[in-house]
Amino acid sequence: MLFPTSRPMYQQRFQIPSPTQVSLNVHKRLRPQTPCLACCFAAVLLLVAGCNRSNVEPQKSETNFQPAKQDAAANEKTETQDASLAEQAYREHRLGNSQRAMRLVQQSLIQDPTDIATLRLAVELYSQSADYCLAAEFASKLADLDSQNSDKIRLRVFDWYIKCGNFAAAEQNLKDGLAVDPNNVNFNRLLAQLLNAQGRRFEASEYARELIRLRAVNPAEVLSLIDLSGPYYLASFDEFISLDKPSLFQLGKLREQYTKLNVDPDRILQKLRELREAFPDNAALAAFQGRVLTESAHFDELAQWLDALPENTSEQPEYWSTIGNWLVHRGEDRSAIRAFGESLRRDPTDRESLRQLLQVLTRLDLDTQAEKARQNLVTLDRIFRIAKQADPDQMRWIAEQLQQLTRPWESIGWLIYDAQVTGQMALRIPQIGKRADAVKQWESAASEEQLRSVRLNSLLGFNINEIPLPNLKGVTDSTQTPSGDNTANQASEGRRIDFADIASQCGIQMTFESGFPHDGMGFHPYQVNGGGIAVIDFDLDGWNDLYFANAGDDPRNDNASQPNRLYRSQHDEQFQDVSEMAGVTSRHFGQGVAAGDLNQDGFLDLVVGNIGRNDIYLNQGDGTFLELAADKIDDQSAWTSCVGIADVTGDHLPEIIEVNYIDDPKSFDARCEEDYLTCQPQRFNAAADRVFVNQGQGHFTAWDQFDAHRDVRQHGFGLVIANFDRKLGNDFFVANDGDLNHYWVSVPNERTDTSPYELAESASIRGCSIGRGGNSQACMGVASGDLDRNGTLDLLITNFHNEPVNLFLQSRSGFFADESVRYGLFEPTYSVLGFGTQSSDFDNDGWPDLAALSGHVFNATAEGVPFRMKPQLFRGSSNGFALQNDEDLSDYWQQEQLGRTLAVLDLQHDGQIDLVSSHLDLPIALLKNRSDSGHWFQLELIGVESERDAIGAEISVRSGTQTWHAWQTGGDGYMCSNEPVLHIGLGSATRIDEVKIDWPSGKTQSFSDIDADQRYLLIEGDDQLAPRW
Repeated sequence: MLFPTSRPMYQQRFQIPSPTQVSLNVHKRLRPQTPCLACCFAAVLLLVAGCNRSNVEPQKSETNFQPAKQDAAANEKTETQDASLAEQAYREHRLGNSQRAMRLVQQSLIQDPTDIATLRLAVELYSQSADYCLAAEFASKLADLDSQNSDKIRLRVFDWYIKCGNFAAAEQNLKDGLAVDPNNVNFNRLLAQLLNAQGRRFEASEYARELIRLRAVNPAEVLSLIDLSGPYYLASFDEFISLDKPSLFQLGKLREQYTKLNVDPDRILQKLRELREAFPDNAALAAFQGRVLTESAHFDELAQWLDALPENTSEQPEYWSTIGNWLVHRGEDRSAIRAFGESLRRDPTDRESLRQLLQVLTRLDLDTQAEKARQNLVTLDRIFRIAKQADPDQMRWIAEQLQQLTRPWESIGWLIYDAQVTGQMALRIPQIGKRADAVKQWESAASEEQLRSVRLNSLLGFNINEIPLPNLKGVTDSTQTPSGDNTANQASEGRRIDFADIASQCGIQMTFESGFPHDGMGFHPYQVNGGGIAVIDFDLDGWNDLYFANAGDDPRNDNASQPNRLYRSQHDEQFQDVSEMAGVTSRHFGQGVAAGDLNQDGFLDLVVGNIGRNDIYLNQGDGTFLELAADKIDDQSAWTSCVGIADVTGDHLPEIIEVNYIDDPKSFDARCEEDYLTCQPQRFNAAADRVFVNQGQGHFTAWDQFDAHRDVRQHGFGLVIANFDRKLGNDFFVANDGDLNHYWVSVPNERTDTSPYELAESASIRGCSIGRGGNSQACMGVASGDLDRNGTLDLLITNFHNEPVNLFLQSRSGFFADESVRYGLFEPTYSVLGFGTQSSDFDNDGWPDLAALSGHVFNATAEGVPFRMKPQLFRGSSNGFALQNDEDLSDYWQQEQLGRTLAVLDLQHDGQIDLVSSHLDLPIALLKNRSDSGHWFQLELIGVESERDAIGAEISVRSGTQTWHAWQTGGDGYMCSNEPVLHIGLGSATRIDEVKIDWPSGKTQSFSDIDADQRYLLIEGDDQLAPRW
């Protein structure tokens, strides 16, 4: 949708004007029903047309329906019996005998149904008796006969048909008028209003564009053409809609509801089924139903949907986007390209079809062919985001972009809009006129189909006509799943995944305390997000220790929170709290935690992100930490969500990457009571992320090159650092809450000689800024790994309730596609609000699995929305991901909770990946892996020329025909640091043919004939892998 939070809905006045009132804008606007667009267009509201449908009294003007004694047509019949009947009827009417007058009118019209005077009287009688349908019917006949007043009469006909609820007749009346007078501004405007309100956005766009051709368009109508997939209201017809009677206005309402937060697609689909029973022949309705079916993964219903389509549905863009999604689901990618192209041929604003088309091209390794289309998608996304509140410079930019996209009339519409806003219409008229004449001449030289093809080619950069139209005859099998090499999966048939919480048995007794009320009622925004976890072998004894951030009290009160905790492993599944002795008991309001070797001495240090000043603890190697003095690092006062430690400048020293959330002091006083929306994060200023460069000797300074992007602010949450594209240095991905994600890609630093690399934000062009549907989501947790086994690093992003996860699969050429539907994750994740998530091969069958924590941020159980939610386990295979039945799992997975942070480790050196989790309402959980297991391989890396943690390193492991990939990452998802080990599940393989390591320094090493089921250590440059256990 164009406006996620509010839409233009105006009560308008319908009225037939006297001739002196007639102009390009004949109606007057009344009160706006929502304030948002009224503010947006305050300077130009007087240009918008309107009508008053509640006006019953006829105008005392030349359009009055009383018989005129001087009327030429009436004079011709004054001596006839028909005329005398009409005169008698009129006299009875004047005397107040309406019933007798009606009988006389009916008798007169039986004898001469074309008598204008009698028709006028019939119209007046029926309208005054509030029989609006009959009044409209006779007025429509009158409009056909009275050419002089036809246009004004048809406006009244429209008014009456709307009042009596015959909306189809109201529409047809206007179309009949346009058949005679195609340049009629009022008819085009009313059709645009009516069809938009009915959710028939594609049909409405024809009339909005005609208003541009007539140079009578207003700003709201220009904006209506930006995105035809979402809802848009130019006028409200609500007072004429009966709640008990189906109408196509319900399609408009359902289209609006479908775009809202927390929408239930099954409820939308049920209402669409009921509406289709009432309007089985409406193509727009049928096409929208198909779209919802595929976007909510109801592929099993599509064969029946296809068999029951009304005529001409294939002209609807949403029909073709539905077919495209269906073909993708069936694995028929090449045909899907043509289907998405057919949608774009009809609707070049369909960003979702363009996004899906690009994903198919990416999957087919045709990224080079997709280059122009990808750049155009970035442009369309930007237009979509800025159009509502565009300033004059942006309006002219939009006009220029639309011209380049071969949408010349819409380009002219934005030039008109700009001229209206800047008060330069008189100066711009000649220029606009010349451009309009040129467009008309261009259009006259080609057919509509040719024009569509030219527009499509300019959007895509290639000709889709080379691909045949899909043949849908006999297509009934809608159960196909993604194809792939399932050798490893077959070997693990029946393998079980499960984890059991052993924290209390191990001596870990801690609960994250932020002050969040366990009933979810009455809280502050800073209490919601949870606290960090770091898996850190701080004493280098080979066993994982655990560090937990804590919080409490007001973040503005320094050192008033509960202390952070460090638990040292005792090697036998027992842990000892050594927080005080180690000197890491920060009492700031803790958020994310990162572990890494900041000073390259071989001991992992800690960085704690807080709301306020962050903490940096340097490991002294003797079991204690030294807090870095405040003067050793630039000012860090911020609301930090996540932190990461990695080299991103290319100097082989690790930087501190700081992902920040809110930069607004008002957020500390905001309190969420009954309505969470009053204090949701988007109400507060977003914070800029920061990178602190390691200057050596314990000094860190803000990186100037990155600070130059401080205007790129979002509400940052999750973080993953790695060499995603295998080029230059490390890149990093940031999941942003409720807005575009960021993907910072390493590029050569050609401006200064201070560092080899700098970072360029590239999420939109690379395809991971937003997911399916093209709308921003509440992205929070991030899991990474080669989730589809194609040899590239992929991302999984958790989202809000009634938002599925994003599964960003990376192509070999470095572009991402959201494949949550194809890989079985859409439906099971749609109904939860996800936070921390991790990916690893939990059962070592050779395919990565997924774990995710869930829990709402406020209590909306009164509205039927779950508050506490169960965590989820997904078993991966060549066919995608399957949610494990919680009834077959341990108690932890059956317990509803407010889960937040999740990290991975190998607790017992058994080659099985375990989990540690934090919650708002439960103690820390240490989840021991009790899954059935295949074989495995683990590798620890120590950099020499590379920075010591070797963030950005990649390994590939080959056994027979199988190859696996793993990456050394920083950030590690949501507020956490995982154990720094590369883990590969090998399935049935007991021996490894080759291990290849690509170091951040650019060096490559390889080793052959390696035993499985062992962990190895490799120091960069050593000639052998050293067994760890």
